[in-house]
Amino acid sequence: MLALIGALDEEVAMLHADIEVASEAIHAGITVTKGSYRGVDLVLAKCGVGKVNAAICAQMLMDLYQPSAVAFSSVASGLVHNMAVSDMLIASHLIQFDVDLTAVGRRHGELPDSNRIIESDPELVRNAGEAYDRAFPGPANTSGLMIGTMVSGDKFVKNSETLLWLQREFSALATEMESPAVGYTCALSNVPFVVIHGISDGAGKIAHTDFKDNLHKVCQNSYRILEEFVLLYGAL
Repeated sequence: MLALIGALDEEVAMLHADIEVASEAIHAGITVTKGSYRGVDLVLAKCGVGKVNAAICAQMLMDLYQPSAVAFSSVASGLVHNMAVSDMLIASHLIQFDVDLTAVGRRHGELPDSNRIIESDPELVRNAGEAYDRAFPGPANTSGLMIGTMVSGDKFVKNSETLLWLQREFSALATEMESPAVGYTCALSNVPFVVIHGISDGAGKIAHTDFKDNLHKVCQNSYRILEEFVLLYGAL
């Protein structure tokens, strides 16, 4: 069984509409839909915004539904100039940028007794890349793809100083508020995971306006990849 998590209603609504629903239940205030998509068994949940909500949701799904893998999909703010709205990012590595133990000699994002960088499952990253190729075939793609590092913190980034710091400190391609928490939680339970993001804005001074304007379009692109990803996962 595959677990799919999104942070916002828009990020799960399209998938939910296409699922053959077997049951729905509420755990820790989170509605979980169990069913299948074109023969692939899955559970779908909206975790809500922020790393705490994301971690609670991921752990709850693993405890109660025992998925063999977790895929997290949401929108993100691009941090490099050649990324455009509706481009896609598959996060091969994840870092919590707001973890700060530098006062005791650790690097930003580093927790005691753990790596600073959380690595997505390489095979699932490859599958997500193949899903992108299937969702956007041919030379006339309307959505670009990058694979690399995603950073997260419990803040919506909208100033140029933080943007530059995230680029240079972490070599990050994009930022949002949930995915490393999902990845860290999955890693503790040895459950493979992958993170797929659509770029909704440029993490600048008008990022909040861009985010609202572009959310639906970006979620449509993410949905196209997730459709293909679920089918590829079901064929493993």
